[in-house]
Amino acid sequence: MTLVLIRYGEIGLKSRYVRKKFEELLIADIKKALSYYGVEHRIRRTWGRIFVEVDDFERTIKPLENVFGIKSFSPVVEVKADLEGISRAAAEYAEVGRNETFAVRARRTGNHDFTSQDIAIKAGKAVEDATHATVNLVKPDREIFIEVRDEMGFIFSRKIEGTGGLPYGSQGKVTGIVEDEKDLLASWLMMRRGCAVEFVCNESMANKIEEKCMWRNVTIHIFEGDKCIFAENLGIQIKAMVTGDEFFEKRKMPVFCPLPGFYEVIK
Repeated sequence: MTLVLIRYGEIGLKSRYVRKKFEELLIADIKKALSYYGVEHRIRRTWGRIFVEVDDFERTIKPLENVFGIKSFSPVVEVKADLEGISRAAAEYAEVGRNETFAVRARRTGNHDFTSQDIAIKAGKAVEDATHATVNLVKPDREIFIEVRDEMGFIFSRKIEGTGGLPYGSQGKVTGIVEDEKDLLASWLMMRRGCAVEFVCNESMANKIEEKCMWRNVTIHIFEGDKCIFAENLGIQIKAMVTGDEFFEKRKMPVFCPLPGFYEVIK
């Protein structure tokens, strides 16, 4: 089994109560994603971090990359928060060639009789002795990360970016009006902001919506007549509509058009 450390971003800015609720939603979505891809897993959490034990890390990458709320994740080696033990484990873990340079990046939280700098110096010396590689803190060929949290330490060298955003379902429900790929992207951006989306689409986009949503159980309506009137009549639980259009006429409920701002950010 491989241990995976999962980091989140915006969730950490919430109050203790809201943060706990968002973490629960995030964990529930992680479970659904891994089960959808047939990955065996066990999940545990500490304050500020979620840990997942998986049977196959490579098969875990795609589902975790697509879970809203995950900022990044790494396969890690777990050791006791002991300076000597961490240094030995770092030396064993390091895959640094003799002609390569490396750097140790350390951080810690909790009460310890050593500092983050102590970890970096001690572990760096152990790696240097074991590999005969050279330290380069500015532009190394390899980076070894060490994160100490209370009684445990975690060593890793690989950091995979996630989708970010907020856990799916943590915000209100909206209707995504989808006639083309642009509309689908607009709905996806609202999902990334935590909104649960109920889709109104033409027949040609139904399969693409299912492919995009993957393990998330979404409702898809094939609209007849005026798409906006159809969406407005879905029910009072819908708080707003989402479209890929840049400009939209005034309706009975709010209309979100996220793409103009999105395109501006990625320019």
